[in-house]
Amino acid sequence: MHIVHHPIFVTLSVVTACLGSWTALDLFRRVRAHTGRRRGAWLMAAAVAMGVSIWAMHFIAMLGFNPGAEVRYDVRLTVLSLLLAIATTAFAFFSATHRNQYRLVLGGTVMGGGICLMHYVGMQAVITQVSLRNEPVYVLLAFLVAISASTGALVVATRDRTFAQRSLAAIVLGFAIVGMHYTAMFGVRLSPNPGAPIVQSGLDSMALAIVVAGGTFLILLLALIAALSDRRFETIAAQEALRSEQRLHALITEKLAAERRVAEALAEKAQAEAALFQSQRLESLGRLTGGVAHDFNNLLTVVIGALDIILRHPENPERHRRLAEAALLAAKRGERLTAQLLAFARRQPLQPEACDLNELIRESEPLLQRAAEGVSLVFDLATARNVALIDPAQFEAMLLNLVVNAVDANAQRITLASTRCEAPAEFAELAPGRYLRLCVSDDGDGMSPEVMTHVFEPFYTTKGQGKGTGLGLSQAYGFVRQSGGEVRVESEPGRGTRFTLYLPLMQAATVELVEKPVVAPHPARHLEVLLAEDDASVAAITDTMLRDLGHEVTRVENAEQALQILRSDKQIDLLLSDVVMPGGMNGVELAQQAVILRPGLRVLLSSGYAGESIDTVLMQGHWPFLRKPYLEDELAAQLHTLSAATA
Repeated sequence: MHIVHHPIFVTLSVVTACLGSWTALDLFRRVRAHTGRRRGAWLMAAAVAMGVSIWAMHFIAMLGFNPGAEVRYDVRLTVLSLLLAIATTAFAFFSATHRNQYRLVLGGTVMGGGICLMHYVGMQAVITQVSLRNEPVYVLLAFLVAISASTGALVVATRDRTFAQRSLAAIVLGFAIVGMHYTAMFGVRLSPNPGAPIVQSGLDSMALAIVVAGGTFLILLLALIAALSDRRFETIAAQEALRSEQRLHALITEKLAAERRVAEALAEKAQAEAALFQSQRLESLGRLTGGVAHDFNNLLTVVIGALDIILRHPENPERHRRLAEAALLAAKRGERLTAQLLAFARRQPLQPEACDLNELIRESEPLLQRAAEGVSLVFDLATARNVALIDPAQFEAMLLNLVVNAVDANAQRITLASTRCEAPAEFAELAPGRYLRLCVSDDGDGMSPEVMTHVFEPFYTTKGQGKGTGLGLSQAYGFVRQSGGEVRVESEPGRGTRFTLYLPLMQAATVELVEKPVVAPHPARHLEVLLAEDDASVAAITDTMLRDLGHEVTRVENAEQALQILRSDKQIDLLLSDVVMPGGMNGVELAQQAVILRPGLRVLLSSGYAGESIDTVLMQGHWPFLRKPYLEDELAAQLHTLSAATA
């Protein structure tokens, strides 16, 4: 005999299972958002909701159960079935909180087994005159459905889902629970038992309906509590968000104020550093000005005094010669002084040549040995040729300054070592390529950090009075920088000093080295010279030198006057022009116009300081250059070279 279920109660059981599943899943979602006692409370609420919904679903379905006889329910077994549902569900949800796969399977198995056990305990609570028998196959099938549904419920409960996904999961879980119940009920077989006594104990259907309604009400109450809790937490969250926003606004305001204070502090620091830098520059400028004034006044004292005596006593030729030689010597010292100052400022007009640097060092060895008399001078030079485009005279002067500086520092051993290297990364301004690294090291007194900060400043010296001008190292520094290189100095008190110089090498290693020509004292033939010089005193001296050498001279004061002569029919063999002249056109521009007007015209430029932009043109070697001041023999050598080149 098969069991008949009323369709209304079947529908109610499905609705109750789905509602209970939704409530349980929603409550369990809150378990993961809390800790401590709140977490335990929400865990128990989820277990009660799930257990009661399963239990209520079972007994709602049983209210629609009609075995053909009166049905009552044993109270103790009915209560036991409820406790079994709640207990096993609580254990399953507790296992699921650990998010461990093994615990999920264990929890799902216990929960499914508990639900089935609840079902069959509930069936044992049925009191009726009809005998009930369960088919083993359907019992096993009911267990499988219950365990699968429970495990799926736990998996859904442990993951974040959208509202639609949670709703679908609750419906699927509700139908699975109902499916488990009716699977088990489908396996129940009825057989009449007319001899069984009529039992009046237990709950009748009306009382059971009231109890089930109470369980359903409990589920709805838990859902309402969850909703109210959501509202409360939303309010708290909104208040906390407002407070967080206020705190964030305060932090941002404080941060902006702090940034303003930092910016003001940095601005003050920058102003202080600028003021300090300006003070240091003024100090260096004052030292430079004082040093230049001191040295030049000494030199001018010799020159002016000698000339004054010559003019006052013209009757003594021998005395005139000695005084003139003294004045000339003082003037040459002034020339060296200005050359050193221009070298420091990197404004000296260089005369670069393709030179083997190692060969230049070897050629300078006798001079360096004399400067380092009594000191061990060691040379450790690269064997390969290292050709660079530099001014050999300035290079030799630089070496001499470095060696003399080491000797004055009480060095007993000075080493000059050279190697080829790539551009060092520490000097970002250096162009890529190959460089000669020249190290000049000594074992002298060394320098303190304070002295090292001023080591390249002109007229800064730690030597005694009258033992140095303070221009040697500044000249070396300026020459290396003007030649496209860099200098690094390392020193410690008592441990000596090491200067490392980096000079750029020419790309072609087989560049032909410049041979210095042997210069005759006077040019081979008579020249018609156009002299462009704005300084009348200099023009007069140069005019005298040229005429003394046997040349004819036409003097002009600026480039415009020179161009007028060049446009005329007057015979001109050579243009000797100052570089810096008034009138808007300098000597270089005049030379460019002159060779256009008269192709083949020989040009000789001269200046004491031409300026950086003009120096660049001069270094390209289009025309020879005669540095002021110069002697008559130096002028004659240049004229001879020009005459020989065009002969």
